[in-house]
Amino acid sequence: MVLALAAGCAAAPARVAAPAAFSLPPVELTTLEGQRTGLAATLNGRVAVVSLWATWCQACAAEFDALSRLADRAGARGAVVLAVAVGEPRQTVAEFLKRHALRYPQLVDEEFHFADALGQKRVPATLVIDRTGNVTYVGGALDEDALAAFRRALDLPVAHR
Repeated sequence: MVLALAAGCAAAPARVAAPAAFSLPPVELTTLEGQRTGLAATLNGRVAVVSLWATWCQACAAEFDALSRLADRAGARGAVVLAVAVGEPRQTVAEFLKRHALRYPQLVDEEFHFADALGQKRVPATLVIDRTGNVTYVGGALDEDALAAFRRALDLPVAHR
């Protein structure tokens, strides 16, 4: 399975905007500490940029600095940048992260359940999630289209519950 995804690692962005918003799949992910959690519960109503990545992907590593800077700015707006490492054991991801000072939360999708539910076969992949937990953008590497979708999601009024 890693080989199939490995072929998908590319520096060139795959610009595939979601045709319409859709709900996050109810798939559990794993924290670096080994706890199971759903992405919707982790986001807790916050707008998010979610990056799907892998430790072996050079195009993914090229995004680390930009995602860290975006995470710093997003927090001031009540939003979050979060990454989901796909197809690798939690311990491998945790060891990788010890060597790289990334300033945004990380989750792990060891068995591709989340990536498969989204239909994502390539990394890096970027998602934008709105406050209601809907995926409003799906694309490749973090680019201007993803940032524009993130700004749009931040500018939407908060719905009263």
